[in-house]
Amino acid sequence: MTSEVFLGRQPIVDADREIFGYELLYRGGPDRATAFDDPDAATRCVMERVLLQWGMEHVVGDRFGLMNASASLIVNGLHEAMPPEGMIIEVCEPAPFDEPTVEALRRARMNGYHFALDNVGRLGELERSELLPLASMVKIELTTADHGEIDRLISVARDRSPGVLVVAEKVESREEFNRCVEHGFDLFQGYYLSEPEVLSRPARHATRRSAAALHVALRDPVDVAQVESIVASDPSLSFRLLTAVNADSFGLDRSVASLEEAIALLGIVKLRCLAILLASSIDAIDDGDSASRVQREAISIGAARAAMVATLLHGTELVRSGVTAALLSVTDLLHDAPLGDLLDELPMSDEMVRAVLHGAGPVGAALDVARACERDDRAALELLAPGRYDELMATLRRAEDTARRTVDSMGAAGIPDSAETVVRERT
Repeated sequence: MTSEVFLGRQPIVDADREIFGYELLYRGGPDRATAFDDPDAATRCVMERVLLQWGMEHVVGDRFGLMNASASLIVNGLHEAMPPEGMIIEVCEPAPFDEPTVEALRRARMNGYHFALDNVGRLGELERSELLPLASMVKIELTTADHGEIDRLISVARDRSPGVLVVAEKVESREEFNRCVEHGFDLFQGYYLSEPEVLSRPARHATRRSAAALHVALRDPVDVAQVESIVASDPSLSFRLLTAVNADSFGLDRSVASLEEAIALLGIVKLRCLAILLASSIDAIDDGDSASRVQREAISIGAARAAMVATLLHGTELVRSGVTAALLSVTDLLHDAPLGDLLDELPMSDEMVRAVLHGAGPVGAALDVARACERDDRAALELLAPGRYDELMATLRRAEDTARRTVDSMGAAGIPDSAETVVRERT
């Protein structure tokens, strides 16, 4: 099950052409051209790919990322999927925002999020802007701005928002760049400096129905045990949320030993946002897709292996780590890539990686027993767990029956049949 996902990236530079950050853009394929009917859907797609496919650090490094979004995304709280550090949200304001929108923007700014007032071209619009006093950046679009007003535009931006960075947008020639430097712009963006680069990578698919089930479980009042159970029932969902821990840490050296720890690090609010992004993703796997059969088989194997390992580690403090290891151990089946490479994408502890790859420690030993049972390898089981062959095979059959019922029950009452139900509630 291999396919690719794409993302556009255009640098924003200072007067010395040192990179300040990258504007992140929707791309549906390997070419630079793109088209979409719904700008909000394009924004959700960019967010999902940055946070849950690549991870922020792999896309922007130690630079800033800039992402287009409508004010409604802020009002609905979906920006909270992103870490406030290192991300600037570009918002257009063709007419002054109403008070509820301004209040939502103000709350987000107080919580550490940064905004760029985008596509500024007219002096009157800038003077009336409700976002400008909250903005960390103003992007003046050279193709629409009156060149006789540029100095005044820069002055108004800096007067109404002290410390704001002013960006010359759509710089198309050397002469234009030199004039912008003379005007005193802080930053510069445009095809003269660099065309957008198209990034690509193998897709890490998740099942839409599991993401929708997670969103339902995250409604107030939240049953954390149910949330953990849903995440632990689908290795594809587990993998994507563990990727989000990397995106959320944004350069910090953070590792986790279990899904429970990852869920606690992300928090309920961020998990809700991530569930919406996954359920609405154009890259998600639907029940009718041919890839869905591969997903279901891998999910069933992972769920059975997790149940088996949990039984073997029962009575110890390692059950949750064991379940996590079992789910990760089938991700190579899901994503058709070497297991070691996949684990490199995740913030797992060294002990977890050694357990999954090399059978190290008690968790690794339990995984080896589960795998030997799946192969019906009696000789291996006699070495790993002497005299327990019949008992362990019976345990595996019960685990497989439980896993089969879990997979078959996806889509039961309370789980939306379509991600559209989920998305409409928040977007």
